[in-house]
Amino acid sequence: MKYLMHSSLFLILLLGACHSTKEVKVSKSSIVYQPVLVSDSLSAKVNEQSGMMWYKNLFWVINDSDCEPKLYAYNNTGEIKNEVEITNAKNIDWEDLTDDHDYIYIGDFGNNLGNRKDLRVLRLAKSDIENTNQVKTEEIGIEWTDQEDFSKRLQKHDFDCEAFLSFGDSLFFFSKNWANYKTRMYSASKNIGAHKLKVKSEFSINMLVTGADISSDGKVLALVGYKDYLSYLILFSEFEGTNFFGGKSLRIDLSPMGGAQTEGIVFGENDSLYVSTEQTQLPQSIYRIDYKQWLGK
Repeated sequence: MKYLMHSSLFLILLLGACHSTKEVKVSKSSIVYQPVLVSDSLSAKVNEQSGMMWYKNLFWVINDSDCEPKLYAYNNTGEIKNEVEITNAKNIDWEDLTDDHDYIYIGDFGNNLGNRKDLRVLRLAKSDIENTNQVKTEEIGIEWTDQEDFSKRLQKHDFDCEAFLSFGDSLFFFSKNWANYKTRMYSASKNIGAHKLKVKSEFSINMLVTGADISSDGKVLALVGYKDYLSYLILFSEFEGTNFFGGKSLRIDLSPMGGAQTEGIVFGENDSLYVSTEQTQLPQSIYRIDYKQWLGK
């Protein structure tokens, strides 16, 4: 989902993005930080990259609504090393990507209008992409049980979703609330079929959540998103089990990125943290977040 930015604001943010890479503490709970640019020379094939995962030492991404139903894999320099086509499913509004030991999960649950009733996760076996670039998926249907109004309300509702992750035997979803800037968490099993999801918890995140991932040890949850044309990252730690909002939270202000629209986030090699952006006034890019300095790791 692209946003528009006034040229004067964009110029101010772009100038700010060209300077120091050191963070500046502005409060006890918020840090202003310039991420490390990994590459802004990514292929035009991923100009609308919206979700990201790390697999076989490559960044795997998907594009969002109405783009080709494909997964793309590129390396640290942005060179595309693999493309996988989904042959039995259309890209209605693919928004996030996650995986576990056996499967890759594509989140087709973007819902800007708030009226979709065909939300789903597409599941494909990792073994299927070993020898072919054309695969079929199975479908996990999802429904938010707390949604009662399905009238069209473009970006004026709280039932959009662009972020989910795999943890243990479940998938965890984080809503993108256009109206109140909170996020709700839901969970579902990974079984094929239809699932009615209840709210597990809610957090006043003060942004539109666009990506989620969890560290390999399950101790750090990262949510990325934006508000008022600026990007933010929230790190959750010291929680118990899957009570992700029950521990500590740290807000990272990524405004030095300028007009970059953050869309994906992933813990890569050795739990290094990366965020991806789609093309806006700035090119599609990938950045690294040196987050361990704040969590005592």
